[in-house]
Amino acid sequence: MHAAISKLDPYGDRTGYAIREALDQIYDGQRTGRWDFTQLLKTEKTHIGTLVEIWIQREFEFRDGVELDYSIAGADVDCKWSRNLYEWEIPEEMYSRGNKIALVVWANEYTARWASGLIRISDEVLKPRGNQRDKKRQLNEEARGRILWLVAGADLVKNTLLHITDTRKLELIAYAKGGQTAVDNLFRELPGELVNRATIQTAAQQVDSAKRVRDARRNLRPEGIVIFGHYRPHPQMAAELDLPAPTLGRFVSARLHPWSDGDTEPYTLIHGTRWRLARPDDPIVPAPDIEPGKLRD
Repeated sequence: MHAAISKLDPYGDRTGYAIREALDQIYDGQRTGRWDFTQLLKTEKTHIGTLVEIWIQREFEFRDGVELDYSIAGADVDCKWSRNLYEWEIPEEMYSRGNKIALVVWANEYTARWASGLIRISDEVLKPRGNQRDKKRQLNEEARGRILWLVAGADLVKNTLLHITDTRKLELIAYAKGGQTAVDNLFRELPGELVNRATIQTAAQQVDSAKRVRDARRNLRPEGIVIFGHYRPHPQMAAELDLPAPTLGRFVSARLHPWSDGDTEPYTLIHGTRWRLARPDDPIVPAPDIEPGKLRD
């Protein structure tokens, strides 16, 4: 089972994507404007595990199991989610009718980390049964060494709004009077930060995030700001400027300035002109037009 999952997802990117999608779905930022676990209702918090299970099955197209969630490599496996590492709740059917395999998944929005692994459930890896009516039990100390990690720890795609520590910036983005103003402020105030589609939808609270990015790109050009996306050659340009290269559904903004002989900063070529990241004291120069279709690789 470990080999089968690792072959499908050798670096964990697909599992990390599924976790991010599940969390963004429960926040439903486009409709609610929420981005933090503390903003969820109690019933929504308990539903996260189900969404993680669904998104992982959707991503990998695992078949339904006979008794448990999935069938992988010819065996049943149950997907177990927890916000706190090692605090997975194991139901009675996993240890009372033969020792079942659990796919344990953990993620923390505040540290932006996640992990997943496999463990065969038995009495010897479980804490004693408590007084819970559902007879669920948690893993004991010994179980920690029994987990066969798929990904022992990896960075989770960051929840951008959650990690804004500057209250002024958060006010400008999350509490802007209009959706387009919020998206403009998002890219204006967070240069060099990877921003995903869900963050844009949460800030705008409107449907067409792609249009909001196009409009923001046009609105911010007079200020010297560009917004790179995942389409070629944007990731290459971002990397040449030592910015994080955007992947599918992610964007990064930066204020640019023409590169001159003697400048030591890296540059990228746009429409035949060399551009570098602007210094704080550089005068504002209108940014080049980098809309898709107007650039050559």
